[in-house]
Amino acid sequence: MNRTYLDGMTVAPAVARARFARFVERALRDARGRGMTDKDIHSATGIPPSTFHRWQGTDGGLPKWEKVAAFCAGLEIPPAAAAAALGISPSQREPQPEPTLDPDLARLGRLLRDPNVSEAEKQAVRHTIRMLARSHRVDEPIGE
Repeated sequence: MNRTYLDGMTVAPAVARARFARFVERALRDARGRGMTDKDIHSATGIPPSTFHRWQGTDGGLPKWEKVAAFCAGLEIPPAAAAAALGISPSQREPQPEPTLDPDLARLGRLLRDPNVSEAEKQAVRHTIRMLARSHRVDEPIGE
């Protein structure tokens, strides 16, 4: 399942949008107070002026976290401030790394994709995997 930070928001999207618009307004006002122009902000954040100006409005969807994080990093703003405005918890901000695949499972995956392995052998491997998965229930510790 592919989850994004939007899946775990604690506020309604319209509320998050309004809060984020105010957050962006304050961030841009602070940056301009330090003498930054739109061009300087774009250079520092990698976010085009058309995007951060659009973020100041309350229409449209919510931004991708990667862009929000780049905006915060470029303007030296703690990302937690943007997360709070969006109504998301810290665990939902950063994408979680994929778990490391067990080498034996990786080998089985390669075997199942190999066009030189017969379909009968692939079916036998799949059947064995299913039997092993059913033999140990989540609520039963392995080894008992």
